[in-house]
Amino acid sequence: MFRKIETLEEARARNVEDALREDVGTGGITESFINTQKIEARIISRDSAVLCGLDWCNECFKRINSEVKVDFLKSDGDLIKENEIICTIYGDGKSILEAERSALNFLQLLSATATTTKKYLRALKQVKVGNPHCCIYDTRKTQPGLRLAQKYAVRIGGGENQRLGLWDHMLFKENHLKCLGGIVGLKSKMQDFHKTNGRKLIITSDIQVEVESIRELKLALSMGIKNILLDNFSINMLIQAVSISKKKAVLEVSGGVNLKSLASIAKTGVERISIGNLTKDVSAVDFTMLIKNDS
Repeated sequence: MFRKIETLEEARARNVEDALREDVGTGGITESFINTQKIEARIISRDSAVLCGLDWCNECFKRINSEVKVDFLKSDGDLIKENEIICTIYGDGKSILEAERSALNFLQLLSATATTTKKYLRALKQVKVGNPHCCIYDTRKTQPGLRLAQKYAVRIGGGENQRLGLWDHMLFKENHLKCLGGIVGLKSKMQDFHKTNGRKLIITSDIQVEVESIRELKLALSMGIKNILLDNFSINMLIQAVSISKKKAVLEVSGGVNLKSLASIAKTGVERISIGNLTKDVSAVDFTMLIKNDS
């Protein structure tokens, strides 16, 4: 559909342009009263959090006025406390006020994503002794238009990225399998690939299949699938799945994962746990911008 996949830098530029276009539009009406007055402002945290989104914040100010100077006192990934100064901003008052809301919006969302991820990582650490290789992954359940931004924030929080998009690697989920006639139908399609292309489809960990039962798990394993998504499995089913798999495939849990259920899921021995809540149910981290008084 599209000829080129965005880089993180390209996505960030688009994110900032979209944010400023919808908020500033043709220019702030109230801000026009400020004229060319030079000001100094500070962005201050109102919550404890994992800081994330500084490049988005900086670009908001720079896109409005390249002469605005932003001096950051913190870095992405830093653990910040309430009332810490994140950065100092110098320059044209009108420009700074026009960029303020968009800059803060990026900080509050991306810091929230990184902070939520860190909470899950901390909970997982408590059971790492029994399952040292278990990792936390995100999903594609991101805010529209902010996929790469939130995926970046997950990494800052210590998590791993599942697919960046449909183009990234194959994942045959429930609806795909229904269209193909189930896992048996998928097996037939894979065999047809050999006939059509004259070469065998090499099954790697980049091909993932979702299963909803132990029977489907066994079918996927019999096909040589090396990456299996266990959808809404109970704890007893997960224990069975790990026993049956015998490390022949990477097992990833999806569905019904929260901070309360995380430990019991990790203890079953699965390698990966994907969590939609990392990006879709975050609670914004509060930041404010205050202009420094001349006095």
